[in-house]
Amino acid sequence: MERDERQLKLLSKVQIIYGILNVFVTYLFYETIFYWFDGYRKSMESTKPELQVEVELGFGLILFLIGVAILFCIILAGQSLARYESYEFCMLVAVFECLLIPIGTVVGVWTILVLRRESVRALFKTPRPPETPADQSTA
Repeated sequence: MERDERQLKLLSKVQIIYGILNVFVTYLFYETIFYWFDGYRKSMESTKPELQVEVELGFGLILFLIGVAILFCIILAGQSLARYESYEFCMLVAVFECLLIPIGTVVGVWTILVLRRESVRALFKTPRPPETPADQSTA
């Protein structure tokens, strides 16, 4: 049981750090893409109808927002792992995380392997007492 708790705490920290770092990397990546895209947009406007240009830009923005939502789900899954809450959500995020090659795949597979243990499932099923202010000051 203690080994599972340690691994879940470690996984929680890895998930949160991985999610936060990916949010910054995603922001920098899209900032660069939008900077480069400005010149491309001007050339597109001269050759394509304006509506088509806006649809293509809107599609890129939607993909960006979906990516950011997935990254925030990774951070939330990390917090849930630390509190032994939302087993199904953590498993679902771990499965989707496997699509983020290469680091996400490693973290996702590790999370799936840990979450599939019966002892870990038991941790998620047992209710934890709420933390009191005295518990928080010693942590």
